[in-house]
Amino acid sequence: MRRVCGGVVCVALMMGWASTAAAQSSATLRGRVRDGQAAPVAAATITVTGVEGGLTRATVTDDRGEFVIVNLPPAVVDVTVAAGGFSEVTRRGVVLEVGQSAMVDVALAVAGVRESLMVSADAGTVDTSRSVVDAVIPSTAIEALPLNGRNFLELALLVPGNAPAPNFDPTKSNTVVISSAGQLGRGGNVTIDGADNNDDVVGGPLQNVTQESVQEFQIATQRFTAESGRSASSVINVVTRSGSDRLRGSASLFLRDSAWQGLPATFDRSSGASLPFDRQQVAGAAGGPLVTGRAFWFAAAEHRNQDGAVLVGERDVAARVIRRGVAAAPLDDTLWSTRLVATFGASDSLVFRYSGEHAQDVGASSLDRAIGSASYRQRSRNDYQSAVGTWTRLLGSTVVNAATVSLSAFDNVIAPIAGGVQLTFPSMLDGSSFRVPQSTTQRRFQLADTLSIARGSHTLRLGGEWQRVDAAFDLGVFREGRLEFVEDFATFDHNGDGRVDDGDLLFAVTLRSGKPEQALVLPDADNHHVALFIQDDWRVRSDLTLNVGLRYEVDSDVKNISRVGQINPLVQPFLQGTRRRDLNNLGPRLGFNWAPGDGRTSVHGGYGIYYDRVTLQLQSLERGLDGRALPVEVRAGNVFFLDSQTGRFPPFAPSTANPFTGFILPGAGASGINIIDNRLQNPAVQQFNLGVQRELPWSTVLRVDGVHALGTHFIIGRTIGEVFNPVVGGPDRVVNLESSVTTHYDALLVSAERRSTRLGFRAAYTFAKALNYANDDQIPFANGPIDPTNLRLEYGPTPNDQRHRFTVAAWTQAPGGVLVAPILTLASGVPMDILMPDAQSRVPAFQRNAGGRLFKTGADLNRALAAINGSGGIAGQPLPYVRDDVRFSDGFAACDLRVSRPFSLGRARIEPIVELFNVFNVTNVLGVSVRNYSGYANVLVRDSNDPADAGYLRSSAFGQAVSTAGGVFGSGGPRALQVAVRASF
Repeated sequence: MRRVCGGVVCVALMMGWASTAAAQSSATLRGRVRDGQAAPVAAATITVTGVEGGLTRATVTDDRGEFVIVNLPPAVVDVTVAAGGFSEVTRRGVVLEVGQSAMVDVALAVAGVRESLMVSADAGTVDTSRSVVDAVIPSTAIEALPLNGRNFLELALLVPGNAPAPNFDPTKSNTVVISSAGQLGRGGNVTIDGADNNDDVVGGPLQNVTQESVQEFQIATQRFTAESGRSASSVINVVTRSGSDRLRGSASLFLRDSAWQGLPATFDRSSGASLPFDRQQVAGAAGGPLVTGRAFWFAAAEHRNQDGAVLVGERDVAARVIRRGVAAAPLDDTLWSTRLVATFGASDSLVFRYSGEHAQDVGASSLDRAIGSASYRQRSRNDYQSAVGTWTRLLGSTVVNAATVSLSAFDNVIAPIAGGVQLTFPSMLDGSSFRVPQSTTQRRFQLADTLSIARGSHTLRLGGEWQRVDAAFDLGVFREGRLEFVEDFATFDHNGDGRVDDGDLLFAVTLRSGKPEQALVLPDADNHHVALFIQDDWRVRSDLTLNVGLRYEVDSDVKNISRVGQINPLVQPFLQGTRRRDLNNLGPRLGFNWAPGDGRTSVHGGYGIYYDRVTLQLQSLERGLDGRALPVEVRAGNVFFLDSQTGRFPPFAPSTANPFTGFILPGAGASGINIIDNRLQNPAVQQFNLGVQRELPWSTVLRVDGVHALGTHFIIGRTIGEVFNPVVGGPDRVVNLESSVTTHYDALLVSAERRSTRLGFRAAYTFAKALNYANDDQIPFANGPIDPTNLRLEYGPTPNDQRHRFTVAAWTQAPGGVLVAPILTLASGVPMDILMPDAQSRVPAFQRNAGGRLFKTGADLNRALAAINGSGGIAGQPLPYVRDDVRFSDGFAACDLRVSRPFSLGRARIEPIVELFNVFNVTNVLGVSVRNYSGYANVLVRDSNDPADAGYLRSSAFGQAVSTAGGVFGSGGPRALQVAVRASF
């Protein structure tokens, strides 16, 4: 791989080290200059000047009177046009946004008085040069709209095609993960000032940045250009604020308290328990000049002190019910960021940013069931640091080069609240998670550079990037063990002690490390990533632009190639062929934008191939679950020892007090010995889009896009055989981690936007359908397919398949100077996976996530269950029936509102703020994990395990609401009031 990486790097150097980083966080300005008779004006001088200072760029028009200025920082600028024999014209207040191309057309009059025209911020702008399916969330929206928790990424949900992702990450419980274009969020790409801000270990974003430091961000939901990669779904480009020639600053205080909010619908009010919750968020920012007109500084910081709570379940053995309550979940989170900008001479500028985050919290551990107990919580500590520097050099009026270097570090440590065995009941998790304690580290070094060239009708960008990612795992998994119960409560005196209690609970299997005295330590989980791209926006005619690009990506060791010789000899016969790097990741990008007539309408579309990152967690499965490093002993539970005549346990049977004494079973419920398929490839998605954009009256821009995404080579774990493993003293299944399944996404995306400080809004509607083969999104740490020889049985809706989603956000100034900003969100329900009574797998006769899709009502489900029981049941056992009116999912409806009134005090401004979340207190039932995202109990738990009892064929708990959206205090949760004050100068 050294030869491959070295060759690619050399090519990149010869190309001027052109890469993605600067292009992702920059803007383009283009336009046309005409005279009074609409004839092109050649050799006109175009000068761009930053309103806040520190920016001056110039170019000249070509023979067609057209100009392009590339690699401009997002800012508000003045554009001045001058030509011999004509009056000078200045367009003031032109807004340049991240990832966008602004158009300025100028008509020059014969020499006379200079013209100066302010460009209205209310003006609707139709994109006449790009084919990307994207949107920009500007600073006006970030500052004006209500945000529960003040995480700006939640505003990405205002863009069609995007929704909250179910949680898959045990390391970061307070991050916002966006599901784009039907994917589950693990493979998205988030950059901050062009630097990679993603977790290569498990996926998803890394550090957050304070809202005060965010200038704006772009979310490209689909069909982004070749400049961006490492994502088969969306790319989010965040730009942080800079200082200016004027000293400015702000300070904010946000307060919430349990006395100011409602209770979750699933909270057991009869318990008499109080709801512990309060939150204080303090934020501040300031910026100004170091050298007037040449160098500027900016700094921001925020601290959140939150005495929160998490929804938990508690088994009431006497009443034989699981009660819902809350347990303490405190959080302390500190964010900081500094940024320096300097210009040197007329050709060079330097930007440097350093930011960090320190977070400590208590929350629920990863859930394999709908809810966990208070003891199932975990304590986490996360530390993030990142530094990025970009040097931009003008190599002429039409050539710009920008080189970027970034460093980042991430450290995570997780410990259980209380030690002990994990108790896995059909309806909940108790005890202590088998996944903790654990810790992970990640270090990233990234080099990137962009060479941008404007030549005639072509705007060319070419480049590449190199990343080195060093990661390590220290995992205490399976050390305490795990019991798999087949019932929530005992129904018979199996141990013969004269009473029915937890000592009589039936458990099917136990799982525990064969080396419980030691943790699984995996150092040097490293990878090199190299990418090259070329992108050309070719303006074929004044009304037609072609977007043509090509990207190439390669990873050195996500397939564990460096250790293929260390694979357990027991399973080497299952490897087919030779393991090689995936070297054919060529991603073409083809698009067009046709804007006929006056430019108020454009038709756009295109096609591209996009490759997902393969997280290093996959490497850890082959290294850790190799049958030796972490041998998981799967032993028979007490159900294997029941006397069929008396129903009693013999004296030598395993018990809840001494569970790990049963005989070895062939990997039932365990992860087996994992091997990475030698032919595994990066998941790829072919994306298609066709859309139209139209400027409507009142400066409103309407956009409609039809999109289709076909994913191939997505990863799934499939049992391909069995071996005798002497380490565990019995048989072990062999699990092949292979890229053999597909994903499908089809959607109609509609948005309408009006940019204005007086009355602005963004409305979005998504009509979509998402299908795939697994609920765990590329990391097959589960039981696997129902039938490993027939993967087609796994095809079904994704766990977050949301057919309809509508959002509208607005901001306006009411009489009396009162500022009002609401956000309304409406969405249809997600599907439910219907699980067997022991919750170990779904009902094998049903498709995955059949609830709410294949079955609309409980009556529909009961008819299907009756057909199964009529043909002998599952493994000879009939399945229980549910209520005919049972719910599979719930729609989502929430209205959040901010009301404020600024007051001026000389140069300072004081703004009292009141925010109300979920104004109408609508109950939104929703889950957390991919295992059960619906929020309703999805296990066919029998009311009784006695076949002679009528409760054996009845599941009263199925379909009961378990959790609500946002938990106790998050978005979509119970109504909550927040008060704040913001001071600025």
